[in-house]
Amino acid sequence: MIVFSKLLSDNGTVYEAMRARYKRSKDIEDSLIRFSTDLRPVVMWNITRECNLDCKHCYLDAKEPHPNELTLKEGKQLIDELAEMEIPMLIFTGGEPLASDKFFDYANYAKQKGVRTVISTNGTLITEKKAQKLKEAGIRYAGVSLDGAKPKTHDNFRGIEGSFQKALNGIKNAKKTGIRTGIRLTLNQKNWNEVPELLDLALKHNVDRFCIYHLVPTGRGQKITNMDITLEQRKQVLDYLYEKAIELRNKEIEILTTDSPMDGVYILERMKQEGIDKERINEIKELLELSGGCSIGAKVANIDHLGNINPCHFAPHKKIGNIRNKKFSQIWNENPNKTLCNLRQKENKLQGKCGECDYKTLCGGCRQKAWHQKGNFYAEDPECLYNPETGELKKTITTKTKTKTKTK
Repeated sequence: MIVFSKLLSDNGTVYEAMRARYKRSKDIEDSLIRFSTDLRPVVMWNITRECNLDCKHCYLDAKEPHPNELTLKEGKQLIDELAEMEIPMLIFTGGEPLASDKFFDYANYAKQKGVRTVISTNGTLITEKKAQKLKEAGIRYAGVSLDGAKPKTHDNFRGIEGSFQKALNGIKNAKKTGIRTGIRLTLNQKNWNEVPELLDLALKHNVDRFCIYHLVPTGRGQKITNMDITLEQRKQVLDYLYEKAIELRNKEIEILTTDSPMDGVYILERMKQEGIDKERINEIKELLELSGGCSIGAKVANIDHLGNINPCHFAPHKKIGNIRNKKFSQIWNENPNKTLCNLRQKENKLQGKCGECDYKTLCGGCRQKAWHQKGNFYAEDPECLYNPETGELKKTITTKTKTKTKTK
């Protein structure tokens, strides 16, 4: 993830973030996520394949529950092990995690074991009663998907009429109980120009986080690559986020992007163009290097509803083991396979423009996008805005707006 607010508002430093990593206090889960290690990855767990929506981009191709999903006993055994590993964060996802009758058993058990938990949800099932149960179960954050500022845009993308209003109600219910909430948007041709309206909506409802997801071609997402935005449109969205992160520096909202590590390169290059002092640029560069760019196989792990372990939730095609056969810690750390070892040293294996790029240690491109285009995790990212040959952002892309507020 590239946290525009943190990088551009100067509200924190590299060293503060690193100190937070070791303090492990109750209020530093964001820093823990950004600076987790391969020994203790953030774990995204698809507790079920069941879902009440029919989203066009679903990487899991979620629908009805699978008959062989992990049992409650197996799930609790996994939580025991993750607690023993002291992972920084467990993200309950799906499918729709709240559609599973095991969710609250897992959430309450994780709380009992001291595991920090958040939920990735479509929000439609967060009633007032369930919001209170989420709070009691220790859920620290609820990331809710709103794929458009207009009901029609969201409902068409999510496949069910009325899902926009239900998701918005879910956000309101979570906020009422004191759960930190976030609005997430997966960019596509139908919604990219609604980003400003959606941010306004987030501000109106005092949402804590505004997160832009870039479309990743996996699962159903492979069938809608024609809906992905152009580089010009992507640049316009990044320009907007850059400017709003500065403008809203005193607001209680965090602006970030994910699934696009090159957005950090965009920030550095734009700061250079605007003549920001080198000390500040170097500080941001150091922070991005500590974050490490694409987290596949290192800082992030995925466990699906059948117990399969993947190096990233967007790479379900690359299974590296199953917790039913061997402990997660053994697969991830004690005897990692060749795929994991290579991904953890990917900066030495990157090919094409990614391999030539000066920013490869802080970016590395999105490896799943490379896989989709070339069938190779180490090929160049086809959607990068930066040209390593010229050392600047691609000339075919023009800046639509100018920032009115300067960084410190």
